[in-house]
Amino acid sequence: MRQSKPRGRLAAGRILRFGLPMAILVIMGAHTPWIAHLVPRFTFPAVAAAGAALIVFSFVTSLVQSIRRRRVEGRLSFLPVVVNVVAMVFLVLLPTTHLVRAVTPSGDGAPRIHAGFGDWLGSEGYPRLSPHRGVDVAGRMGADVLAAAAGRVTVARDNRDLCGLIVVIDHDPYGLRTVYCHFAEIAVRVGDSVKRGQRIGAIGTSGQRAWPGFEHVHLELQRGRDINAIEDPLPRIVGCFDDTKAYPTDRLVLTYPVKC
Repeated sequence: MRQSKPRGRLAAGRILRFGLPMAILVIMGAHTPWIAHLVPRFTFPAVAAAGAALIVFSFVTSLVQSIRRRRVEGRLSFLPVVVNVVAMVFLVLLPTTHLVRAVTPSGDGAPRIHAGFGDWLGSEGYPRLSPHRGVDVAGRMGADVLAAAAGRVTVARDNRDLCGLIVVIDHDPYGLRTVYCHFAEIAVRVGDSVKRGQRIGAIGTSGQRAWPGFEHVHLELQRGRDINAIEDPLPRIVGCFDDTKAYPTDRLVLTYPVKC
C-alpha cells in the first residue's frame, strides 16, 4: 500500500495549485491594462482576498501539522512552513500593510504616497515586474489633477498603455518635464501654457487600473526628452499648492499634483 503524503506537504501543494495562480492572475491584471479593464473593478480585489484567505488557512495548517509531526516522529518538516511564510509575507502581509496605510489619514495633511520612486511593490502592495518610475499620489476618483509647476503642455492623449490618459508638461528653462498618468479626463491641449496649481485633468483609472481605495495620479520627472532619464520627484516637492506663496525661480520646485 502506498504511503500517503504528510498533510503539511498537502498544505504546501494547495499553495502551489491555488494560491500562486491567484497571485499570478492578480499581478497580470494589475500590469495588463486590457485585462484589468475587461472586468469590474472589484474582481481583482475579490480574487486577492480569496487568495489571502487560502494562504492564511494553508499557513496555519502547515504549522499545526509540522508541530504534530515533531511530536510523533521527532523531526520537523520546514519546507511547507517556509513556502507558506513566503506567501504570507508577499501576498498577505505587505498588501494588508498598504491597505491600512491607504485608509489612514496622513498626519501632516499631505496626500498619501501609495508607491514611491524605485519601489518594487505597486500601489496595492503586490510585487511589481520593474522598479516604479515615479510616485503614485493618492486622490479621490474625479478629483482635480494640478500642474506641479508652470510649463508648456507637450503631450495630452490616450497612451494606450499602463499610463492610460497622459499629460506631459515641459518646464523650461530647467530641462525637466513632469508626466502625469491615469486620468479620467484631460483638461488641457498640446501647446497650452499652464500655471502651477492649474487644473489639467481629473483622477481616474485609465491604464493601470487602480483598485477601489487606491486611486491616484502617477507623477514622473524626466530629464530632457529621454524617457529613461528619470529621477525621484519627491525631493523637489515643497508641499501643497498655495496661490499666496512665492516659489523659487532659480530651480524647479514642485507642488503636489492634487489638492490637500
